[in-house]
Amino acid sequence: MKKMTLLTAALLSVSMSQMASANDDKVWTVTQQIAQSTQRVAVLPFIGNNALSSAITAKLDTTELGATQNNLPQQTNNSNEILSNLNAWRNQGFGYVVIGQAHSIAGGKTAITYEVIDAINGKSLGGAQTHITDSDPIAINRTSAQLSDKIYQAITGQASDFGSKIAYVENTGTPSAPIATLKIIDSDGKNARTLYTVNGSILTPTFSPDGSQLAYSVQRQNGLPVIQIQSVNGGESRVVTPFWGHNLAPSFSPDGTSILFSGSHENNDPNIYRLNLSLNTLERLTNLNGAENSPNYLPNNQGFIFTADQGSRRQGLYRQNFGNQTATPLIANATNPRLSHDGSKIVYVAGSRIVIANTQGKTEQSFAASGTEISASLSPSGNQLVYALSQGKQSQLMIRNLHNNSTRAIATTGQVRDPIWSK
Repeated sequence: MKKMTLLTAALLSVSMSQMASANDDKVWTVTQQIAQSTQRVAVLPFIGNNALSSAITAKLDTTELGATQNNLPQQTNNSNEILSNLNAWRNQGFGYVVIGQAHSIAGGKTAITYEVIDAINGKSLGGAQTHITDSDPIAINRTSAQLSDKIYQAITGQASDFGSKIAYVENTGTPSAPIATLKIIDSDGKNARTLYTVNGSILTPTFSPDGSQLAYSVQRQNGLPVIQIQSVNGGESRVVTPFWGHNLAPSFSPDGTSILFSGSHENNDPNIYRLNLSLNTLERLTNLNGAENSPNYLPNNQGFIFTADQGSRRQGLYRQNFGNQTATPLIANATNPRLSHDGSKIVYVAGSRIVIANTQGKTEQSFAASGTEISASLSPSGNQLVYALSQGKQSQLMIRNLHNNSTRAIATTGQVRDPIWSK
């Protein structure tokens, strides 16, 4: 039995048969590919910058709405002309029409005016809107994400994931000489950048709450894993857990001042620890039999979820509050958990399945995912999921739309693992 040395906590002994079981939930599997929305978005070429309207079309087309610039019943940038010809748009299955124009203004800026027309109800959604941006390609690309988000919200009333980023690990080299690279990419699959490369392994990257930093475990050849933190803009990384043993699975606190991680520096016994990054103080939080891993801060900062095997080598998911140090079982047969950004859902792996559950452990969605070292992460809106799919020597990131079950792939090199979605 373990002994607490840094933090006194009550010992909880619970058998896996007593877990608040997801096995009792009826797990449903999404197998049908639902047709794209019959009320698609038509995007007319923006006067003065058709590349911008094409980028907006591509982003909206990754959603359940669907979008196109092709085979439109009219070529106009006059909202009144569209409103007087609504039947033509409706008959071709368009529920919404986006028009716009862009022109240069003083100071090297570009002014973009756009409007979203509801062809179903025959009205403009908020009237014409103007957006000012820098004129360089990077700024225009960023603007396409911002405008896509505004258009999506105007139509659906919900937040989107445009402009967010995904970090992941690519493994190359050979089994005897592995090479791991930490990369970050826009959620539309563009602008991939390398942040860190090591002869060895990189494990479980995670974003800070504001998306400005990444924490991850690094295991060099013939070494033990330590946790490093670095800026998403690149630059030098710093080791924050130089402790003997395994230092794995970091999770930032909601205010970014602390991390949780799984450490084995006490008697080679993996426990969950909390490290204050500014004060450099460390406390042990768990004391169960067996190994504890994969901690995730709850968004209210009152506690965390984690996995434990209670000495059985079968991992289950637990919740623990900081106030009473008592672990409460949530889900049996659960590995690699990740909380949604709003803390309302948990995505985890059960065998070869990815499962989405509420925070009480009740399954909401489940689907098969082939490959090894499976892990998944929900998007900021909670409407999409990213996971790594490996089949033989083929490996790619998969984005799954949870509204209509459609999937799209982001091409990568090497074997990919541990994707995580930022805000």
